Amino acid sequence: MPQRRTLVLTAVVALMTVVATWLIILRPIAPDPVSASPAPMAATSLSPSASAETTKPGQPATARTSPATGSTPSAPSTSATAGQPAATKGTRAPAARGAAGAAATSTRCVAAVPARLVIPALGVNAKFQTIGLDSSGPTDAQGRKALGNPSDRTKAGWYSAGPRPGSGTGTVLVNGHTYHDGSAIFKESFASKIANGQRIDIVAGNGSVCSYQVQRVWRDVAKGDYANIVSSQGLYNFSGPERLFLATCGGPFNSWEQNYDHISLLIATPIDRG
Repeated sequence: MPQRRTLVLTAVVALMTVVATWLIILRPIAPDPVSASPAPMAATSLSPSASAETTKPGQPATARTSPATGSTPSAPSTSATAGQPAATKGTRAPAARGAAGAAATSTRCVAAVPARLVIPALGVNAKFQTIGLDSSGPTDAQGRKALGNPSDRTKAGWYSAGPRPGSGTGTVLVNGHTYHDGSAIFKESFASKIANGQRIDIVAGNGSVCSYQVQRVWRDVAKGDYANIVSSQGLYNFSGPERLFLATCGGPFNSWEQNYDHISLLIATPIDRG
């Protein structure tokens, strides 16, 4: 009996040993509490598509980086940043109209030093030259000297001591040469071609255009009558409504004096000043 008990006890111990060994081998190992905690991930380790963005309340999020190239993708032409209106053709149109409006504004008549004289009916498009009074010439009944002449026959003369085109007040005084060989700003056909209703433009250096319409013409009058016309029409009057006075030589060419014995004059009034 003792021997049998010993054998049974030995068998039980052996069986328990086998079971314990089996439990130890097959039981999963519990993770270490410290080592199992995930480590903080560095910002640079985030993939582009999962990059975090901080957006303040009420502000649109910034654009994400493209996961394919790593560069910021171009915005579609009809989309916009979140929370902002799309940049469509409709939003660009006012800018284009603004540019056109600026160009149109630059051609409106404003008081300025004249740069070019344009008379379409005569084919005239010439630069201006400032002039004074003819100090060597005779005076009129009021003791006033006649206008001087531009030194360049291809240019128009503007009396710079008088009103500027676009000022709205007084007479703008302009003249120019006529020469028998056609080399001057005006031709001998001036008197026959100029007519009431024709347009005259004075262009300033800043793009301003002041337009006038011919209202009255004196053709080939004697030079002695020039002073009377100036006086009776108040052409040297620098007050009152704005108007344009233009004069040039005319009539038959005096080959002996190399000059003309007559003069043609006109008065024009402002148009298109809206």
